[in-house]
Amino acid sequence: PFYIQTIGDCVGHGYARGAMLLMASEISMGEREKWGGDIASEDQYGGGRVEIGGGRLSGDGSLGSWNARYVNEYGTLTRTKHGRHDLRRYSGQRAKAWGRSGVPDELEPIAREHPVRTVTLVDSYEDARDSIYAGYPVVVCSAFGFNSRRDREGFLKHNQTWYHCMTFCAMDDQYRRPGLLLDNTSWGPDWVDGPKRHDQPDGTGWVDAETCDKMLRRDPDSFALSGYEGFPDNSKKLQMSDFLNVFS
Repeated sequence: PFYIQTIGDCVGHGYARGAMLLMASEISMGEREKWGGDIASEDQYGGGRVEIGGGRLSGDGSLGSWNARYVNEYGTLTRTKHGRHDLRRYSGQRAKAWGRSGVPDELEPIAREHPVRTVTLVDSYEDARDSIYAGYPVVVCSAFGFNSRRDREGFLKHNQTWYHCMTFCAMDDQYRRPGLLLDNTSWGPDWVDGPKRHDQPDGTGWVDAETCDKMLRRDPDSFALSGYEGFPDNSKKLQMSDFLNVFS
């Protein structure tokens, strides 16, 4: 899904995207969980700025370290109705309001049911590669900006400065140009075009290992997410004894 940001709340989007990727990763790796729904970004943004950051910022924006603490200590909310709060659609206006006031108190107990149990600072390509290989997405906050056209091998070129949050969501260390796949879908599917590899999603591009390493070392505000407290799948798994009982 694409939830295109309308204010400077990219950190909220990055951590919401990271939590969703982690939930999907855990399910694909066999954990007894089910898909709980898309993760909201507005509470991530507001909670990082206010509950953790203490409301010290006056304009838009936040810090990755604040949101890493928020998603770990306070948790996540899904895009559904929670009492009087309807989070089914992204709202930049809501994100801005919560970025000043914080997350409504009645939502905090709901969010605490689904935290990310571990957040780990990542400051090198090797650390990010190994985290992603293990199934742990890396939310990256950096000043490294890129062009909007992938080259013939699907890679982006670092050619400008952004103060932005995105997510490293895949790795390929075997290709002749090792690198990580950068998810910037808070800008929508069409901010970048050009050739792709590995059936990568729209709104993404590969970043070579050297650039990733500089990106993570120069701006140490990126975190790997692991151990999502998800939604238990209590459906009964059929065993051979179940079939034998049917025919006995």
